[in-house]
Parts: sequence; structure tokens; C-alpha cells
Amino acid sequence: MAAIDKTLSGGKREIDANGLTLAPGFIDIHTHFDAQVSWDPLLTPTCWHGVTSVLMGNCGVGVAPCRPEKRSVMAWDLVNVEAMPHDVLLNGVNWEWETYPEYIAAIKRRGTALNIAMMVPLSALRFYVMGEAAVERTANTEELDTMCGMLREAIAAGAYGFSLSLARQHIGYQGRPLASRLASREELGALARTVRDAGRGTIQLNLPRDQQGLITEESYATLDFVARELQRPLTWTPFVMGSKDLLERLQARIQPTLRDGFRIATQTSCRPVQLFTTLREPFMFASLPSWKAAFNRTAEEQIALYRNAEFRREFREDLAAGRGTVFRGRWETVAIARTKKDENRRFLDKPVPEVAAMTGRDPIDAILDLAIEEDLATGFRLAAGNFNHELVAKAIQSPNIMIGLSDAGAHVDQLCNAGMPSYLIQEWVTKRRLLTVEQAVRRLTSEPAAFFGFSNKGQIAPGFDADLIMFDPDAVKLNPQESTNDLPGGKARIVERSEGFAYTIVGGQVVLDHGEYQGATPGRVI
Repeated sequence: MAAIDKTLSGGKREIDANGLTLAPGFIDIHTHFDAQVSWDPLLTPTCWHGVTSVLMGNCGVGVAPCRPEKRSVMAWDLVNVEAMPHDVLLNGVNWEWETYPEYIAAIKRRGTALNIAMMVPLSALRFYVMGEAAVERTANTEELDTMCGMLREAIAAGAYGFSLSLARQHIGYQGRPLASRLASREELGALARTVRDAGRGTIQLNLPRDQQGLITEESYATLDFVARELQRPLTWTPFVMGSKDLLERLQARIQPTLRDGFRIATQTSCRPVQLFTTLREPFMFASLPSWKAAFNRTAEEQIALYRNAEFRREFREDLAAGRGTVFRGRWETVAIARTKKDENRRFLDKPVPEVAAMTGRDPIDAILDLAIEEDLATGFRLAAGNFNHELVAKAIQSPNIMIGLSDAGAHVDQLCNAGMPSYLIQEWVTKRRLLTVEQAVRRLTSEPAAFFGFSNKGQIAPGFDADLIMFDPDAVKLNPQESTNDLPGGKARIVERSEGFAYTIVGGQVVLDHGEYQGATPGRVI
């Protein structure tokens, strides 16, 4: 596409869009395609839902910068935080870089079908500069100067700020703290000022929350401090609706920062969040001290740990003390999603308290004994949040909450929320009529583009990039999730497709024609 003008005719290709809605391409603001972009320029399954631009590098983890001898350790961070298979990361990623500018250059050489904005992951940056000390202490003056210099170079090469996680459930290799969790206020201030001085980019923080799901006082203090040092748009995650007054309490907490003119916004999912997990990769228990020894071990070592009476006692103590974040001790929110043995099929789709009653055990003994019996193949489904439609309706209409948290590219065999845009249209526009088509499109296009400063995205107007979609809102449908084996090495992942999207156009080139990839890679680094 060369221009926007009602009088134009005779283009290289003409599309009959009669009966379709023309809109700017959607923007997915929370993805983890840092590894997948190495083997999948289309960034499936996000591309199937009208998305033309993504923001990746969230939560402080990624694949660059990385020293060659530390690739395996770096990969374990992604295994523990984002549930990506370790062998896929080592063998599927081409690792033809060391620094972040080299990583950006490698992506540009390969080409992408969608536009990408990428944040430098702070855990990777700290580990590159500090080595093993990154998971043990704060940075000294010399190390911090080096980190700021590397961040400055990364932004000059095209990076869009940086991300970090302070959340307790985010752990590194064999249960060590994720490196970004040890960043001091001095570090965060210096790095934020580096982004500020660059004049572009953002910072994304994953912050600890209390038992009701609200960010803690300490988290808010960190958020406010970074916002004032950054003086640019700042986003934080996650926000999941639980209690009825959670949104009002959030607004009250962040009001002083907003009143002083600083731009901060959280992200929420517009759909229920369900997490599939096994005790082989026990992500939902990562914040519990008793479970640190379970990570990045052999199955034999894990089974021995789960049999141990002392481990079970400490597990009970952790739950009683309220130390959980992803899982908060509410066993009624956990159900059996998969069994290996036929005799255990009677437990399928039953909540853990019911399974415990059926077996005459308490919930902890019930799930551990079942998992051991099935060689850790038992699957569990956690209802993680946003199941109350009335509360979610309030959140997705709030001006300080963006539609995000798809986590596309991560948790590949645990969940798939990449179809978030399709769900928004199907559920909240067509079915519930809470939003008009125009409002839903605005929430996914011009609003995030304006917030993050994507100056040529999010609108159909002269001077804006030709990132466009054509779809039938009444026909948009999110198809059931399916399991595929299309990861490198034939590894499995969960994907979801959609119906109702006719054309996806990036940079004026048709990328998808009724779901069929046209082979173009017009995507650019934002």
C-alpha cells in the first residue's frame, strides 16, 4: 500500500472488502517470542488473530545478551518463568549473537512477518555483566555503569526499553532467584534514566502482589519511583480481577502517581486464565520455598522429593503461612486435567478436594501420590483468575488498564491465550455487547500505540504504516485449543486458531489471506 486516498485505483492488487470491517492491525503488548522468532517468522498463533505488531521481551527473561558458555543457564530461566522446553531453547534457537545489538541484527537478517518491539530482559543483562553474582547480590558501581552502557547501545540499535520481574514465583536455575529480583533501587533508577535520556522505549515490571491480588505497598513504592525516574510510559503486570473492590483499591493506590502526570498502566486479560501444569514442571508452586528443590531436576530426583515426609510438612507450612502467589492454597481452583492410567480416569475434571475425599487423603497427599503413581505425567488445571465476567467487564473498560497478558510464545504446553483479540470480539462485542466494534478495535490499536509511543501504528490515516486487517466481526470465532508437535524437535505446544479474519496486511503486503500464509516477511523492528 502506497497511500490512503479514496480516489486511488489500479493498484498491484485489489481486494473486494465488501461486508468486511477494515481496521488497523492489532497490537499485542505482552508476548514472549524472543526464542520463537528464531524459527517462526510468522509468530504463530498470534498472527491468526489480527495482530500485526507485538511487544516482546517481557518479565525480565529472554535470549540476549548471552555469553556462549551460559546459554544453558539462560535457557533455564525461560523454562522456569515462561515454561519453554529446555532442549527446544538450546537446539531451536540459532544463538548467532552475544550482545543485544547482535540479536536485533540477527532478527532483521532473518525477517519477520509481523512488526516487533523488543525490550532488553534485565535478568539476562545482569547475568551477562555480573555472572553468577547476578543471582546473589546487587550490582556495584562499575557493573551498573556497564549495564547502563549496554542498555544505551541496545536502544540505539532498536531495543524498546527493558523489562524485569520482582515476583517471588519467578525463579532461575534450580530454584535460585531470578537475577532481576536482586536489582537495587539504585540500579533501577540508573537504568530508567538511561531509557529516559534515549527518548524512546518503555519499562515493564512484573510486581509482587498480596493475597487479594493487589500490588503490595513495597511494589507500589517501586512502581512510583521508577515512573518518576523514567518520565515515560511505564507498564506493570499482572492484574487479575479477584475481589469486587480490587479495581477501586488499585485506582486509589496509583492515583498519586497519575495525579503528578506520570503515565502508568497495568494489563489484564479479557478472558479467564487457566494454567495447565504437571509436577514435572511445577510452575504454580514456584513461589513456595519448599518447592525450590523441585526445579530443574531429574524426574527421579523429583519423585524422591515428593515422597519425602519433611517436604510435605514444609509444603503445608508454606500454604498455611500464605506464601503462595500463583497458587494461594485454594484447592477448589485446581482440577485433574490429564491422567496416564486408565484406573485414574475417574478423577478427570474433578477438583482436588473431591479427589482427596475419593482417596481418603488430604489434598497435598492426594496430588503428590497421584503424580508419583503416574510418573509425574498427571496434568493439573489451575483456574488462575478472571472467571467473574462482571468484574472483568469493569476492568476492560477502565482507562488505566490495557488489554494484554496474552503471554503468547510462553507456557507453550500449559496454556494458550494468544487468541485474546478474537476472544474480545467474540465475547465482549458480539455475545455480551459490552463494547462496540469500534471500542474493541481502539483498545487493541490506537490506545496501546499512543501509550507506548508507536507513532506510526494504530490508526488508518496518512503517514501511518499500512498495517491493516479486514474481518467480519459477527463471524469472528475463537476455535478450540489444539495440541500440535510443531516445535523444533517435534515437541508439543498448545495453539488456538480463529475464524472471521479475511486479510492481515503488514507494511502494505498481504501476510495472511483467509488464514493462509503468503510467504511475505515485511515486519520491522519498532
